[in-house]
Amino acid sequence: MQCLELAIPPLPQLMLIGYGFWKPGQQHFVRSFHVYDMIFVVKGALYMWEDGQQYDIGEGSMLVLEPGRTHGGQRPCEDTTEIYWIHFVHPAPVRTVDSSQIPWSVPVSQRTDFDLAPCSQLMYLPKFAEWHKSDILPYLKRMLELEQTLSPASSLPLQAQFSGLLAELQASARSRSTSRSRLLCDQVILYLQQNLARPFDAKHMEQALHFHFDYLARCLKQHTGMSPLQYLHDLQIKKAKSLLESTGFSVTEIGLQVGIENVNYFIRLFRTRTGMAPGQYRSMRMGMG
Repeated sequence: MQCLELAIPPLPQLMLIGYGFWKPGQQHFVRSFHVYDMIFVVKGALYMWEDGQQYDIGEGSMLVLEPGRTHGGQRPCEDTTEIYWIHFVHPAPVRTVDSSQIPWSVPVSQRTDFDLAPCSQLMYLPKFAEWHKSDILPYLKRMLELEQTLSPASSLPLQAQFSGLLAELQASARSRSTSRSRLLCDQVILYLQQNLARPFDAKHMEQALHFHFDYLARCLKQHTGMSPLQYLHDLQIKKAKSLLESTGFSVTEIGLQVGIENVNYFIRLFRTRTGMAPGQYRSMRMGMG
C-alpha cells in the first residue's frame, strides 16, 4: 500500500467535508488547486485520474488527490455513486512510501524542558486503498453533522474528529502491512520493556520468544535501527531519568532498578547517553522545579 508521508506538526487542517450522489453519466471536471481532496466511495464507482495516473475508486475504496497536481474524471459514472469528500490543507507530502517500508516502531527522541519547539514527526496517509465502513463511516457522518451546524462551539470537535479519522486511516495502513519481521520486532520491544530490570540475557530472550537471537536482533534492527542491547539501554536511561526526577533513590539504587548492578557502568552509560552524570541530571531537574 502506498502512503503519503506528511510532516507534523502542525496537523492537517480540515477545510470542508461534503456528501452526495453522482448520477450515471456524470464525470468529475478537470482542475488543479492547492488543497488535498480525499474521496471515499460508499456505493458505486468514481473514475478519476491525477497527472495521468488512472484510479477506479470502487465501493469501499478511497483516494487522496494531492495539492498542485491536476486531476479529473477519466470517464463518467456508470451507476449512482455515493461519496464523501474532504478538502484539507497541509504542506505537500515529503514523499510517497510503501507502507511495508515505514519504520513504525522507531522511537522518537525524548523531549526535555530545554526544548522550545516541537520535534519533527511524521504521519502516513494511504494514497489509494480500501476502507472499512464500520471504522471510518462514523467519523464521516459525525464530521458532516458538525460541518452542517458549524459554530465556535463545534469547530474544535470537528477538527478533532478529522484527526481521529486520519489516525484510523494510518492504523489501517499499518495493520495491513504488518510483516512477520515487524510482529517479531514488536515482540522484542515488549520483552525488553517487561524485562527492563533484569540483566540482558540473549539466551533468555530466545527461550521466551522461541526464535534464535540473531533473527530477533535483525528484526528489531530493521524496524528501529537499534540492536536489542541498544534498545534496552534506551529504555533504561528513560526509566532512570524518571526515577531521578521523581524519587530520592540513590544513583546505585536507580541503577539496580533499571537492571544495571555496576554503578560505575550505569554512570558511564548515563553520561554517554545524556552528556551528564546522573547526579548532575537530578540537580538540574530539581533546580528547574
